[in-house]
Amino acid sequence: MRYTMIDNTIKNTFLLFSFFALLFSVDIHAQNSTSSPFSIFGIGEIETRDFGCTAGMGNVGIGIKSENFLNRRNPAALSGIDTLRFVLDVSAAFKFSEFINSSSTKRTNNFNFKNLAAGVRVSKRWTSSVGLSPYSNVGYSITTKQHVEGTDNYTDNVFSGSGGVNKFYWANAYELFRGFSLGVTSAYMFGNITQNEETNAFSIITTHNVSKINFDFGAQYSHWFEKHTNITVGAIYINESKIDIQRRKVVNSYNSTDKNERMPDLKSYIPESYGFGFSVLRNKKKAEWVFAADYQFKNWSVDKSRHAILTYTDNHVYSAGLQFTPNKSRPEKHIEMMRFQLGACYNQSYLKVNGFQVEDYSVSFGVGLPFRNLSYVDIAVNVGESQTGKRAGITERYVLLSVNLSLIDQWRKKYQWN
Repeated sequence: MRYTMIDNTIKNTFLLFSFFALLFSVDIHAQNSTSSPFSIFGIGEIETRDFGCTAGMGNVGIGIKSENFLNRRNPAALSGIDTLRFVLDVSAAFKFSEFINSSSTKRTNNFNFKNLAAGVRVSKRWTSSVGLSPYSNVGYSITTKQHVEGTDNYTDNVFSGSGGVNKFYWANAYELFRGFSLGVTSAYMFGNITQNEETNAFSIITTHNVSKINFDFGAQYSHWFEKHTNITVGAIYINESKIDIQRRKVVNSYNSTDKNERMPDLKSYIPESYGFGFSVLRNKKKAEWVFAADYQFKNWSVDKSRHAILTYTDNHVYSAGLQFTPNKSRPEKHIEMMRFQLGACYNQSYLKVNGFQVEDYSVSFGVGLPFRNLSYVDIAVNVGESQTGKRAGITERYVLLSVNLSLIDQWRKKYQWN
């Protein structure tokens, strides 16, 4: 008698997924993922990295096909997952930052889980994945001095914020014909942001509640030339959508609540975005080389919101990376299956501060450590600088260490009974 059943390792994988989901949900509610003063604006500092296995390649991925990992840059890439594989991805990051202006230097560090996802090929042509990741982060504390009228004294005004917006997503890829796939990601965005202004006499606490459904689309085409060269091209598109942020303000003074009221909704946007990417894979003498490059545009200038020192502008991101694996033909030799990565990224941010656009330059390098069933632990280091020009005088220098676990298991096994 023959039958098919889910392997015990899959049950263990589901337990592991649930465990990390619990840790992830506690983490995103309990800690700040940033210490940037720029996160005071809008829905916070937008997360531009996905912290996956290409983090050491400048976070490229639009034109890279998934095989032993979940590509979150392009949903169409999921069609690269093998029929019998179940993939679990977990990533976390530690960031050390140094903020420098004309009068002071501030050092901060943050550690947080960044992504949790699971994916499987459902049928011959359909692959699906679910996951949870941050979309934006808020975390700042700014102290200013305010003159007390009629005296020579000054009092401290403390502005602080925490929270952010998270994204629960369901990504699907469908292979229309050999090498060509389309993908769509349905995402539910949710979160709470708390902003607090506090003096010796009173405090004003403003809470923001975000709830929104959004869709991303992708396409990929991959073709082998002879047996040693593969070229993959990809594209993504995200539609523009408005976000209505519900707000409530609580004013406290001398340990009493003076006011607790609903405020008018705040308007924000998920901007229209599109991107293109490609990768070239070359197998030569058992070694494998992969070169990839991406470009992504986000139309943030559609948001006409203005602040005292800040406006929104169009966002351009350029990234490229290289990966080398010494021997892809010996999966049982873990050392030879190690992958080494190098990359760079230039990000023209969506923020203009005092008329100067924030620009981010970074270089990255990483190593992938294989273990059982072609699973990998990828460790990447990004070193970069984010600044707004010499006259603006605001600079962030950072070191970002990320770790991504891609756990591969068999989805089904066949057992033969006589």
